[in-house]
Amino acid sequence: MKNIKQVLSIGVAVVIIAVVLLLVLGNASPGISASLSALLAKTNTPTPPPGEVIPLKPIAGLTSLNATVQINVNGIINGKLAQGDLTGLLTTNDQGKSRISVSGSLLGDIAAQVGGSLVGMFTPSSVDIYKVPEGSYIVVNGLFPLCVKQADPKATEALDEMSPKALLSMLTNKDVARGKFVGEEKLNGAVFKHYVINGDAFLAASKKSTDPKLKTFGDALWSAGDADLYVDAKGGYPVAFIGSFSGAYEPLKFEGDFDVQIELTGVNTNTPVTLPSACNNPISR
Repeated sequence: MKNIKQVLSIGVAVVIIAVVLLLVLGNASPGISASLSALLAKTNTPTPPPGEVIPLKPIAGLTSLNATVQINVNGIINGKLAQGDLTGLLTTNDQGKSRISVSGSLLGDIAAQVGGSLVGMFTPSSVDIYKVPEGSYIVVNGLFPLCVKQADPKATEALDEMSPKALLSMLTNKDVARGKFVGEEKLNGAVFKHYVINGDAFLAASKKSTDPKLKTFGDALWSAGDADLYVDAKGGYPVAFIGSFSGAYEPLKFEGDFDVQIELTGVNTNTPVTLPSACNNPISR
């Protein structure tokens, strides 16, 4: 009986000590307590269900399009602090021609990635990438336009990955195109279906995707916010995507927080794409 009382006394003492320690830690180090609570909450929070399948027709089936993408970042690019934006305007047609025009405050940080050291010497106002049957051309617009013909098709991969078409195709991939239907909205006489994609569900699905580009994108993310997706009610293809992410984004050599907004501004318009006169005598690389 005496042993039992001793064990109970020891148990009560341990409980009292534990409670006191928790109170002391809570009063002396509120940051630690808050951090532990946040960690436990994050660990114990299950991934929400992905939602209903969003019926979509891939934009790859469109014969031509015009689109815009804007990327805002706050973090590190190539080891240096960076805060700013990039805007890309895309035009494609049914003749196998396309043009991506990129501008923004971060353009100087990536110009050399697509045009080499020669292009990196300039501070361009915009960079245009032309894909035509004759090859790939980069036009750097500054005090005077400089045209570079690229022999290596991989030279423009960084900006190709950031094109509105590439990003919209990836972010609306069938593996992640699941969400909650919000309702129909009208704009300029057209009707669009508005969906919200849960960020945690998107993150989990992207990391398990069978699409290599989407999986690479998802594996590099730390978190994803809820995203708004708008679908053309008549054509069934995605017309706009607005989302925010945290993590690494390889095409920009970036780590931090970034927002992506993509919009199709024209479908099957078949806009002409013509090389500028600066490309009559281009620099070859």
